[in-house]
Amino acid sequence: MRPWVRSLMGAVGLLLTASCALVPAARQPGLPNPERVRTQLLQDEAAIRSVKGVARFGYEGPRGSGSATQVIVLAPPDRARVETLSPLGTTVLVATLQGERLQVHSVMRHEYATGRASQEALGRLLTVPVPPALLVRLLAGLPPLPIRAEDPRLQIIVEGSAVRVESVDAEWWQRLWTGPDGTGIERGEAGRLSETALRFGFADRRPTAGVEFPFAVWVEDAAKGGRLELAYDRLKLNEPVEEALFDLPPPQGGQTRIIDLGGDLPPGAERPGPREGEAK
Repeated sequence: MRPWVRSLMGAVGLLLTASCALVPAARQPGLPNPERVRTQLLQDEAAIRSVKGVARFGYEGPRGSGSATQVIVLAPPDRARVETLSPLGTTVLVATLQGERLQVHSVMRHEYATGRASQEALGRLLTVPVPPALLVRLLAGLPPLPIRAEDPRLQIIVEGSAVRVESVDAEWWQRLWTGPDGTGIERGEAGRLSETALRFGFADRRPTAGVEFPFAVWVEDAAKGGRLELAYDRLKLNEPVEEALFDLPPPQGGQTRIIDLGGDLPPGAERPGPREGEAK
């Protein structure tokens, strides 16, 4: 072999050796950090005060399935307004939650319903029976039960590559799991007493107003398998929300059928009167 060829091959070998030395070793994932998870949960509790957004809503259950575009306004802990839009962008249904009060106006069917926002009433509307306060929090990207800094029952446990969080609020409990690569909650379950009632999950987290907000939310009925999914197309956090948005009075005129959802109404709420022409 000619000397200049041997010199060239030697130079190439040195270059390859140097380049291999410059390739960084694969980063080993660090151990889960329970304190970071706790801090993140408490920060999210304080940071999310309202949500305004447009989302694609889908549901499936024993009575069928469907999907629609919705305009959503949330004001945790217990107020919500949802407008379902037609493919043309017109409003076909409006539903509001105000504490324990549920009001629904179906524009297409000329029906108006009001009553207590019970878990069962929301189950008939959404295919998944969820208590109203838990539903508002889930749609706002929060765990169904509040996380309190001084709660002695709050448990945060390393579980493999994730962290499990457990807490209790009255007769309800929740278990939450982070994903393997972060401090945000990825999935969870909630129940009452000894029964699991709901399973849920969060995905597609994006930086929004200083919060890693989950643009995708799903909730599942643990008993009967009904499921709802929400995928936000766009949203804004912590904008002012008018209280009047959550009050949905009966439409005027005699063209709308009035439906009593039953149950005791919360203090201050009144049942709607009969339609024009109906006996009182």
